[in-house]
Amino acid sequence: MNSDVKQSISSLIQAKRHHYINFLKDIIRINSTVIRHGLDGNEAEAQSFIMEYLAGRGLEIHTHEPEYKNFEMFPAYSPGHSYKNRPNVVGISKGSGGGRSLILNGHIDTMEPQYLDQWTHDPFDPVEKNGILWGVGSCDMKGGLAAMMLAHEAVTEAGVKLKGDVIIESVVDEEGGGNGTLDLCARGYKADGAIIAEPTELHIQPASRGVLLLEIEVEGRATHASLKWEGVNAIEKAICIIQDMREMEREWLATRTHPLLPRPTVGIGQIEGGVAGSAVPGTCIVRVDIKYLPSVYDLKGNRSDVDSEEIRKEVIDRVMGVCNADPWLCEHPPKLSFYQHCIPHEIPGDHLLVKTIAALAKQITGEARISGFPAGCDARHLAMQGIPAVIFGPGNLQHAHSVDEHVSLDEYIRCLNVIAHTIVDWCGVA
Repeated sequence: MNSDVKQSISSLIQAKRHHYINFLKDIIRINSTVIRHGLDGNEAEAQSFIMEYLAGRGLEIHTHEPEYKNFEMFPAYSPGHSYKNRPNVVGISKGSGGGRSLILNGHIDTMEPQYLDQWTHDPFDPVEKNGILWGVGSCDMKGGLAAMMLAHEAVTEAGVKLKGDVIIESVVDEEGGGNGTLDLCARGYKADGAIIAEPTELHIQPASRGVLLLEIEVEGRATHASLKWEGVNAIEKAICIIQDMREMEREWLATRTHPLLPRPTVGIGQIEGGVAGSAVPGTCIVRVDIKYLPSVYDLKGNRSDVDSEEIRKEVIDRVMGVCNADPWLCEHPPKLSFYQHCIPHEIPGDHLLVKTIAALAKQITGEARISGFPAGCDARHLAMQGIPAVIFGPGNLQHAHSVDEHVSLDEYIRCLNVIAHTIVDWCGVA
């Protein structure tokens, strides 16, 4: 990249810092939460805001409500969601030709803020204090989405004419499993590379863990607690299954490793059971989060791919193993439902897109940190379509889905700067 072009972009970003922060505040103020983990959602108003912004910048605008007929043939889609008034928004900036194309993908939806009495501020009224911006979605991932859109704005306002196309995707229902991005992949949106600006604290992440969400419904026999021997306690039977799943996690932690990612985990996220303390519960439902790796390495560094169906089978076999050792569960096996699946993704650490972002991050921030995304995200859908995808964005994942969600504004601006320079280096100057 010409040093004058680089300096022009950086100076413009510094001068417009206040504008960029206000833009993020405007998006946070719009409620775009998913409903019942994505079965429905409130994204319409925010997507209208994004569409008007992109159209005002002269981009070619496409809007699509996701349709199951487009993507239900792909693995790991989430069934049963409604997409009426939940459109994806795509803005395309055509290059002159001869350069590489780039997708900038981010989700507009957020989780519904929880424990409102514990929030310091109204989640939908962003507050800026001591270099931090507080508000729902500031970290996950309106900060990243805004940084990508404004990075492209900075490039064009600096007068840079690109060779390659830039495709900005503001998608719905990532929190419910990623059908929004999957629909765009099915409609044929492709590029030579993609950035997904999930919160990574500006780590460059070419890999992500897979996620299986499992519901286990355990049957018991309800009765009065004074006659507990006449009943079968569904909660106690569920505990037997939970204990074995924790043992499975310990085995995974001891034997499965990846150089960029945390080891696989099993999290017990939700338990529902019983009607009163004075009754033997007749049912118990346990919801489990299973994180697994895209590949594993042995002690000699040899790599082998992980088959997601084998992970699913392994989990089922563990549960059934508990049942086989218990007379009641053997005759009344629990109902298992995998209600969401995010497959993992991985591209080589020496891929050109990884090296490009890392080099620019080093120049702009003083460091380039390569790691892996510990959760699932929409990078997997792009990777399945042969699009090399890197996760890179502002914010700490620990603050996502949490009380007092927030993002560092310096980190947000640095991310914007790195992505702006990446657009120029990747797509090329006409």
